[in-house]
Amino acid sequence: MAPSTVVARSSLQAVRTFTTSWIRSNQSTPTSTLPPSNDKTPKANEESTPSREATGFYGGFLRSLAMVTGHYTVSQTAMRSTHNFYEICAAQMQEKRSFWLDTCGLPDNFQTWFSVTQLHVWLLMVRIRAEKHGKVFQQQLVNHFFHDIEDRMRYNHKISSGRIISTYMHDFLAQFHGGVLAYDEGMCKDDPIMAAALWRNLFTSSGTPAQIAILVDYVRKELQVLDSISSDEFLESRVLFRTEAPALRGVPGK
Repeated sequence: MAPSTVVARSSLQAVRTFTTSWIRSNQSTPTSTLPPSNDKTPKANEESTPSREATGFYGGFLRSLAMVTGHYTVSQTAMRSTHNFYEICAAQMQEKRSFWLDTCGLPDNFQTWFSVTQLHVWLLMVRIRAEKHGKVFQQQLVNHFFHDIEDRMRYNHKISSGRIISTYMHDFLAQFHGGVLAYDEGMCKDDPIMAAALWRNLFTSSGTPAQIAILVDYVRKELQVLDSISSDEFLESRVLFRTEAPALRGVPGK
């Protein structure tokens, strides 16, 4: 029997066992012993972070079942939240083509898409660092980015050679790390440092002073907007950079 089948059956049995015991315990509990609805009970799992509270018998069952199956663990919450985050970042080039291509004078190619997406991934990374489990969320966001890069090379640009893809992926990873360090320095210091970071990483050593100044102002304003969003609103957000997260793509790289 395949390991995946064993795991699936074990998980199903665990859910069934939990469901049966949960229902029996609630049916055998007198109504008078139930705590008032406004009592606050401690969390059973520090990693549990439900975003919406369901009410009633069925709602309580769903919450408990979700915790047992891992729906509210930090890693699962990070995967869901950062999926929306990444889709918004990846859409920036297409959603604001006139701004990037005409106003900023960037070429319409894969490198520009990567650089624009990276800039917005970095902006969200800065905001994510303020969260309790920021490292987990950051890693999931970066994972989405590089999975998408590979998918786009394979499906959009029809690159089938594993060696070529591996070479490009190493190059993009080096660009990503260098860009993050440069943008971090620019954020912590002053506008000339940020301008230099954008000139090297987004404009690839081109662009006019006026275009670079526009981008510096754009970055500073987006950082301020992200900083003003509460933690709950941020983690549940489907609209950032004035762009709504698109639905899950059915075809990789599309």
